Amino acid sequence: MASHRLTRLANGAIGAVVAAYAFLDDLLLGPPLVVAAVFLPWPLVFGAATGLFTLVNVASCDWLQRRWTTWIAGHGATVEAMLERRRRSRILRHPIRWITRDSDIWVTIAAGLIGTVIVIAVIRLLGGAAVGPRRLILASIAYSAGFAATYTGVGIGLHDLL
Repeated sequence: MASHRLTRLANGAIGAVVAAYAFLDDLLLGPPLVVAAVFLPWPLVFGAATGLFTLVNVASCDWLQRRWTTWIAGHGATVEAMLERRRRSRILRHPIRWITRDSDIWVTIAAGLIGTVIVIAVIRLLGGAAVGPRRLILASIAYSAGFAATYTGVGIGLHDLL
């Protein structure tokens, strides 16, 4: 009984970290990346950030898919409300359509624009089937490289200003 409670507590904590990463990555990880790009060589910062964020994306999405049934039972209403708002949004209407296609390219583009964890959650919500490892890795690389390039670029700009 105690181990079951401990497992639920650990899953809740991991779920909170995955949700924070999915929705707050710009606030939590962007500023440290900018600072690193100001003081360190930008190729090193960009490469390390892309690799690290790819691993974090893959791990987060893998956890989400393995715990999907439990996770959606607890957070399904919140995610469905977020999906409905995004589905009606003028800007995100097209990426949501891309996600629902059975294409690695369109899912990769959508993940690069929206975020890998959110795209995987939308695919699972709309389609129900788990996302394969190839599609997950491509989507993770696309988002991670774009994220790292954006914040490394800001850091390079600040470095040049200083």
